[in-house]
Order: sequence, then structure tokens, then C-alpha cells
Amino acid sequence: MSSSPTRNSGRRVDVRTGRPAVLGLMVVALASGMFALAGTTPLGIGTPVQSTSQVTLDQRTFSCTGGISGTEVRSGSVAGGLDHPTAVTGPPHAVVADKAVAQGAFAGQGAQGKHTAAWLPCPEPQARWWFVGAGAAAVTHDTVLTLTNPRPGQALVNVDVFGPAGRVSSPGLHGITILSGATTTIDLAKSAPTLGNLAVRVVAHRGLVAVAAVDKYSPAAIGKTTTEWLPGQSSPSRDTTLAGIPANPTAASLVLVNPGPVDAVVKLQVIGTGTFAPVGVAAITVKPASTATVRVGSIFDGSAMALRVLADHPVTAALRSVQKGDIAFATGVRAISGATAFAVPVGGTGRVVLSSLGAAEHVAVTAYDAAGHTVTDAKVTVPARGSVGVSVSARVAYVQLVPDGTDVVAGFSVTVGNGIASAGVVPAILSIRLPRVHQGW
Repeated sequence: MSSSPTRNSGRRVDVRTGRPAVLGLMVVALASGMFALAGTTPLGIGTPVQSTSQVTLDQRTFSCTGGISGTEVRSGSVAGGLDHPTAVTGPPHAVVADKAVAQGAFAGQGAQGKHTAAWLPCPEPQARWWFVGAGAAAVTHDTVLTLTNPRPGQALVNVDVFGPAGRVSSPGLHGITILSGATTTIDLAKSAPTLGNLAVRVVAHRGLVAVAAVDKYSPAAIGKTTTEWLPGQSSPSRDTTLAGIPANPTAASLVLVNPGPVDAVVKLQVIGTGTFAPVGVAAITVKPASTATVRVGSIFDGSAMALRVLADHPVTAALRSVQKGDIAFATGVRAISGATAFAVPVGGTGRVVLSSLGAAEHVAVTAYDAAGHTVTDAKVTVPARGSVGVSVSARVAYVQLVPDGTDVVAGFSVTVGNGIASAGVVPAILSIRLPRVHQGW
């Protein structure tokens, strides 16, 4: 995961003893070996160097972590149909899809309350995670991370927390060891207490981890908290697209994080009926190693859209929407490449939104019910740099998307009972970059 009367014989000789200096080299070599065995190295010698290598997966592993009362897992594959729902009341529930069905495999976890609905595509293990819009205030806004190592070998993880005033002191969150098959939870209110909207970076320097975050948030300054999963997302970039936006939120806040050493200037674009800068939203400056929050509720008018975040230095972002006291998140997603399947909350009504980052594309959209019967089978044209919505009925349990290009991102939002649930569509992970640690000299 280094003037003598003795005749020059071609080797160095200690003029005081006449012994070859090779003895000194042996001592140095012995000392270096002892350092290596102890797991440490002299400064500048044998410094660990980390790189990565691309590895094709023989299977996909989804970690459904639960963490919200009444959590139920919906999983399966396009080839095999929907599995029986599984309740998660204890340790994370692992869903394993072998290579034969991996391309069309999916897993999601949901929980429904009287006035709320929570949903999260179950995460797959990877080396880097970002969670934007977290909290560490015990009463009004707290986030609990669940880190799972579903793979052979131990994982070594560092967790960093960023807030409005810069990095947040978080002793004990570096060098976390997670054994194979083990799970670790981190309550930010206890490990990094602070106020404001936060961003959390999780980096596995050895191995891979699946990470989920349960976010307890009070939409009002005081009052009842709502519990939702905060999705993880990709690393900061100069160009990030947020998908999975509810149609008509009553309020919405964009949380940004700039992990770099200089200010980042951010501009927003709406991908809707074409791509355009939203009226009334000025450029946003995010200070180094800090988060910033801006209200953007005026952007949304019920039309199908995604939100593009452009910056002069790498940032990442999440959109927190509030609707009738429930919350939902839209996070950064990658463009879909090849067939991708995902589960949706059964009984929900809403839409899948397809958005083009460039050229016009066609996307084959097939929706299935719980018995595997086709509900929708359509070839949808996504306009260049625009968005289009595809209706999701209460019968739909899972959906497959097959684009004919590589410029489309997707997300969905549905109403379930009195709550809302949304998510970006995560492309199928069929290969990963594994960290490699070796000795650099």
C-alpha cells in the first residue's frame, strides 16, 4: 500500500584503521533495514510514494449502510430483476453482483416517515469521497459517517473537515484503520464540532472504502430535524454538474467547498431550455480551504434542469432542497457511459431528468416494475446543452439508461407519500483505480 601514504587500490580505506569503508556502508544498510521493519524511514530516505493503477473488477459490491429507522434495501439487476427487499437494522448489508450481471446491477436504500422520504444509491468502495453540506452541531445539524471496508486487507483512511472559517480541527481523524469486513462510524458533532455548512473529504491511502453519511438537519433555525442520506460525490473540479433536483423546492441552498490554497471564483449555469446563467445569482468567491453557502431557490421554476458549477480553481458542491419540511440533495455526477441501471423508491411519482453537457444525444430509457415487467420503453432525444424530463409512475421500481454518446448526466426526483426523494445517477463502476504504496528513493 546512502593526504595518505596508503596506495590507492580502487576502494576507500579508513586511514586510521586500514579497514575498508565498506564496513560503514554495511552499518547504513543495516540501519535502513531496521527503519523499514519498524515502518519508519529516515527523513528523505525511503519516503512512501503513492500512485494508482486501473483494475478491472470481477464483481461489484454495494454497501447499504442503513442508519435511518426503517431502512429497506432494493437491489437487483436488469438481467435478474428485483430482489426481495431487505431491512437493515444492524451492520451494513452487502449486495454483490458478479461479472455476468455487473453492468446492469443496482442497489438503493430508502426509509419513509410520516412526512419524509429518504433515499440513497448504495455506495460502492472507492479511494476518495467528498460530502458537501454536512454539519457538526449536535442540536440543529449533525452528520454521522459510516465507513465500511468490504474488500480483503485493511484500509487506512484520513478524514478532513472544511467549514466556513477554514479547516476544522478534527484530532483523531487521520490514520484510521478499518479491517476487512469491518465498519467505523464518525459523528462529526463529537469529532469536529463546529457551526455552519461543512464539507468532508475521506481518502483511503490504502485499500478502498464505501462511505455513507446520515444527515440530521433542521430546515428552520430551531425545530424538528429531518433525517436524510447525504450522497458522496467525486473530487473537486473546475466543472461540476449537479443532478437530482426536485421540481419545485420551497427553498434551496448551494454549498460549495474550495480545498485549494487560493480563492476560487464560481459561476453557475442552468442546463434547462438551453444553458444559461441564472438571473440574480452573482459570481461567488470561496475562500481557501473553506465552504460557502448561497441561496438559489429563485432558480427553480418546475422545469427539467441540472445545475453546472464552473470555477477558476477546483471546487465541488451540493444543492440542499427543502420541500414541505423534507430535504433532498443534488450532488455532482459523472456523465453516463454505456448502460447504467438504478433503483427508485417504489410508489414514488416524479421524473428522471437527462441533461446534455455538449452535443445532442439519444438515450434509451427502459423502466421496470417490481415484477420485471416493462413500464416505459422510449428513445429520448436530449437537446444540445439542454435537459429533458421522463415521467416516473408509481409502478416503476428500477430504470436502465443507455446513451448513444458520453455527454449526458442524469438524476431523478420523486414524491413518496408526503416526502421527497432524489439522487444523481451514478454510472456503473466496472473498473477502479487502486492506491499503490511503494518506497521512493
